[in-house]
Amino acid sequence: MDNFDPALGQARLFQGVAPGQLQAALAGSSQLTLPGGTLLLDPARGNSEIFIVLAGEVLVCLEPDPANPLVRLGAGDCVGELSIIDEQPPSAYVLTAGECRLLAIPQAVIWRVLAEHQAAAFNLLRILSQRIRENNAVILSSLELRRDQIRSVETDAVTGLRTRAWADDVFPRQLELSERIGQHLSLLILDVDYFARLNDFYGQAAGDESLRHVGRAVARNLRLNDLCARYGGDEIAVLMPATEGARARLTAERLRGAIAAAALRLPDGLNLSMTVSGGVAEWQPGQSFETLRAAAEAALKKAKQQGRNQTAVAPRPA
Repeated sequence: MDNFDPALGQARLFQGVAPGQLQAALAGSSQLTLPGGTLLLDPARGNSEIFIVLAGEVLVCLEPDPANPLVRLGAGDCVGELSIIDEQPPSAYVLTAGECRLLAIPQAVIWRVLAEHQAAAFNLLRILSQRIRENNAVILSSLELRRDQIRSVETDAVTGLRTRAWADDVFPRQLELSERIGQHLSLLILDVDYFARLNDFYGQAAGDESLRHVGRAVARNLRLNDLCARYGGDEIAVLMPATEGARARLTAERLRGAIAAAALRLPDGLNLSMTVSGGVAEWQPGQSFETLRAAAEAALKKAKQQGRNQTAVAPRPA
């Protein structure tokens, strides 16, 4: 470098290094003036320089598209430092946002600067630490977004219970576990009595509130290891590990009694008594979830045919 550029005084990497010393140390570096949209760093190719932004901005992007940058870096910032340290291709694309003036420092020169000037080495550590924190923040944000997306798929918006998609994935796996460890297991399917009539007479809002009411009552009265999901329009499925059919029927009756004893208060002040019917089936070794579900649904149908507000248990296969 023949002349010291005053803009280097803003460079974070060189804070604490005297201008005269810095000018000598940076011998072999070169200034570049690039138009907007120039691809400076590319993960598809290697890099052997650190670039100090002297004027303008550069964009750090996951794709070579300036429309959605991860971050904008301006005068005094640097890019390319990770490639110098680990001698790997860049981890992101870097493009100029508009006309940009940069100082390109070759790998051999930057190592010399770091070796001769402790302040520059400390500054690089601080810059890398900040980059790591920023990257962690992006990762955490992405993970939280992913969790929100998963929750939206797995959680029923009306009842707050798990969805059928979740149950169709998890319930069969619980059967496999019970098979491996030789554990009893039972399935209960609950159905709100006269739900279609309630929905037609009081409206969909009241119907949704009735489902929330039933969902809350069911969730409050289950064990921690019981698995529960809204399985259909007004059906709730409960899979009970380590539970024989007789005990599952007692649980079903407890749920039925809790729902019947707690009237739903509608927004207009009307107290609406609700009942549910239930069908219980005890899983048999080797039985598929589809077969177990069909048995519980057949028992539920029987409970409804016998007058509703009761629990029926599927007969054990001969």
